[in-house]
Amino acid sequence: MKFLKDLLSSETKDPQAISELEGIVTALNQSQAVIEFNTDGTIITANDNFLNTLGYRLDEIQGKHHSLFVDTEYSRSREYGEFWDALNRGEFQQAEFKRFGKSGNTIWIQATYSPIKDEIGRVYKVVKFASDITAQKIKAEENAITANYANALKLCQANVMLADNDMNIIYMNDEVSKMLRGREPELQKYLPNFKVDSLVGTNVDGFHKNPSHQRKMVREITEPYNTRLNFDTLNFELTATPWIGTDGTRVGTVVEWVDITDTLKAREEEVRISNANSQVKQALDCLTANAMIADGDGNIIYMNDAVKSMMRDAESDLRKELPGFDAKHLVGENIDRFHKNPAHQRSMLSALTQTYSTQIVVGGRTFSLIANPIVSEKGERLGTVVEWADRTKEVGAEKEIDAIVEAAAAGDLSRRIEISGKDGFFLNLAEGLNRLLGIADDVVADTVRIFDALAHGNLTRQIDKEYMGSFGKLKQDANSTVERLTEIITRIRESASTVTTGASEIAQGNADLSKRTESQASSLEETASSMEEMTSAVKQTSENSVHANELANSARGKAQEGGDVVSKAVDAMNEINQASKKISDIIGVIDEIAFQTNLLALNAAVEAARAGEQGRGFAVVAGEVRNLAQRSAGAAKEIKDLIRDSVDKVEAGTSLVNASGKTLSEIIGAVDRVSSMIQEISTAASEQSAGIDQVNSAVAQMDEMTQQNAALVEEATAAGEAMSGQAQEMSQLMEFFTLNSQGGGSAALAIASRAPAPVSRAPAPVANQGGLSVSNTDEWEEF
Repeated sequence: MKFLKDLLSSETKDPQAISELEGIVTALNQSQAVIEFNTDGTIITANDNFLNTLGYRLDEIQGKHHSLFVDTEYSRSREYGEFWDALNRGEFQQAEFKRFGKSGNTIWIQATYSPIKDEIGRVYKVVKFASDITAQKIKAEENAITANYANALKLCQANVMLADNDMNIIYMNDEVSKMLRGREPELQKYLPNFKVDSLVGTNVDGFHKNPSHQRKMVREITEPYNTRLNFDTLNFELTATPWIGTDGTRVGTVVEWVDITDTLKAREEEVRISNANSQVKQALDCLTANAMIADGDGNIIYMNDAVKSMMRDAESDLRKELPGFDAKHLVGENIDRFHKNPAHQRSMLSALTQTYSTQIVVGGRTFSLIANPIVSEKGERLGTVVEWADRTKEVGAEKEIDAIVEAAAAGDLSRRIEISGKDGFFLNLAEGLNRLLGIADDVVADTVRIFDALAHGNLTRQIDKEYMGSFGKLKQDANSTVERLTEIITRIRESASTVTTGASEIAQGNADLSKRTESQASSLEETASSMEEMTSAVKQTSENSVHANELANSARGKAQEGGDVVSKAVDAMNEINQASKKISDIIGVIDEIAFQTNLLALNAAVEAARAGEQGRGFAVVAGEVRNLAQRSAGAAKEIKDLIRDSVDKVEAGTSLVNASGKTLSEIIGAVDRVSSMIQEISTAASEQSAGIDQVNSAVAQMDEMTQQNAALVEEATAAGEAMSGQAQEMSQLMEFFTLNSQGGGSAALAIASRAPAPVSRAPAPVANQGGLSVSNTDEWEEF
């Protein structure tokens, strides 16, 4: 009973079950002879009943082979080997067995050999339960003899056959004839000449393959001997009993036939079913799935250990909805108690013809149920087997995962699956998802940090953590983006600084150019005004010259008539004196005009020099004007001297009028010279007027060009200021970005915002106009 004790210690936890099993073990030990064997037939242990029955002590048999209890010939036979082979295949063996005790006495036992399998279905030992039936066996033989005598054979209901000592059949009662006749067709397959009606008188050797062995065995028996006669599908159990006459001598043998073909088949079927049921139960008991069996009425008739354990674990939760629920006493209860609508469930199960799966929620626990109908070989509905699965943790995990996924889809990667209380697959799944979410959270956080820094202009941030695969590619791309932006911003800053400096210099230069252009325009305006005045003066000089020429002609005519009009000379001389004063004034004006023309020509030459290539033509004109002015100045000086001399003479003419005749010829020559000079003055004035017209045209053209230049300078100045402003604005925009030390920083931008002032270009030197303000005519020689 060691295996039962082991079972009690390792498998059973219920005290009541333990108590019941212990009672069974005690009862078996008291009523049965029990012995355990290894699969090779060596003895492991035996109880007292067995030891007492065979007369051994435990130490005398322990470790020895089972063949110790059988005769040597049988232990070497093929039948004995097949017996143990069948046990090792897990085949149940039950029969009456002849065994021998320690003293060699024959002991008959009714025994059951039960192979014991481990959790993987492998036989690891054999347990035999036996009862001593020796007394019953002897008594049966005695009863057979008594019946032989009592019933006179013919009246015997047993299948009796009598054979003499030569094994010839001398009698068959009706029962055995009837029995054999019923099997005659099948027997003829093995015994072609077999006929029931002609058996009497034949020898029983015809029934045996080895007649000599059977003959010897029958001849030597002294008591009833049981054997079997097997014809493949037919099986007979024979009991051979020595037939002793009244004188004590052997008369023959009484053979009792029992057709056990159907019995064996039925027994084999029962054994097969029993073994199958035992195997199924053992498999269900060892099954890790939660299996429950209900009969046709829905009463629970079986629960394996797994479902019992599951129900115990869920007991407290199930009692919330099933107050009377007791996991220990579910067997015998009806499955209706698990359903809110038992009638619906009962009708559904009764009509069940194939696998049905469903899910129920009881007391907050979620159970998955798979029901299959149990149908007999005859098609009768025997019940239902239900496989339970507690999916509470799985459903909880699914809800947690759904919540995590929804949160992640909504952008919340901070949530995690609770690990406590989880094990196995769900623990691995939770840890894996948490690890995945952690990595994704880190990646998103790092990426958000980078882009947040970019949004605030900070280009100094980088992703430093190590990531694999697509996350690593994202890290690399993000860092490359920051580095590329840093490089671009740095270059833009440098360009902005350069543009700002250039724009400032251009603006300053344009400002200076604008001032100079304005100054030049003012000078041109003054020059134009002066030229207008000079033009007016020259025209006046020309007119005066014409008038002077007319007067000179008139004076020459009068001088020619002077001889006749000496008397009128004084009056004429007075008029000449007055005219000479006027001419002196005109000559003074011409002298001043020549001086101003010379000064303007000098200024025009200076401005032409400043104008460069464009002022070259104007410089030539200015030089011609200056030459004309100098010639006018020389002529005016000569006229002035002549007029001064004429005035002196006119003043002395009053006193010398009487001598005018003498000097009349000199006056005529002087008048001729004056007329010639006046003609020259008139010609010079005409040429001077033409030169001044050219100067006016050049000045007008220069003024127009200056105005255009001023407009262009203003546009360039405005463009430069706009470009400078945009460059500074771009620099200010670039100050939004913060770079690392390698990429430059906001300090670099500050340099660009403080662009150096452009170097002022000094205007070309201008002649000191104070030196040009000359009133004395003698200073004309300075030119």
